[in-house]
Amino acid sequence: MSRRRRFLQAALGVAMLCVAPKDAAQPFMGQTVPVQGQLISRNQGPVPGLTVFLLHPLLGRSMPSITDQYGRFGWVAIPLRPEAYFLEIYWGPNLVYRQAVQVMQPLTIAPIFL
Repeated sequence: MSRRRRFLQAALGVAMLCVAPKDAAQPFMGQTVPVQGQLISRNQGPVPGLTVFLLHPLLGRSMPSITDQYGRFGWVAIPLRPEAYFLEIYWGPNLVYRQAVQVMQPLTIAPIFL
């Protein structure tokens, strides 16, 4: 095989890698799913009024979700990502709970007892 032919084949291979669809390398890009959960007090039932965030190491912090009268929280469009998010719960300015969650499909987080 000639030197030129090997060079052209190698160049073509590199070019194919550069133009490969981004979805092949990042299958989750652009897709979003709902995420929801509920906070429950060990003594008194649902916990309303707490602030909940999802924190992603690359994407940053989500918009806040405030727990309702039943302790429910949620978001309608969280990006699917292979890296874990951190679910953070705040009582005023104080972080009271933090847990890693994987968002690979629509997610209902098991009830969280505080």
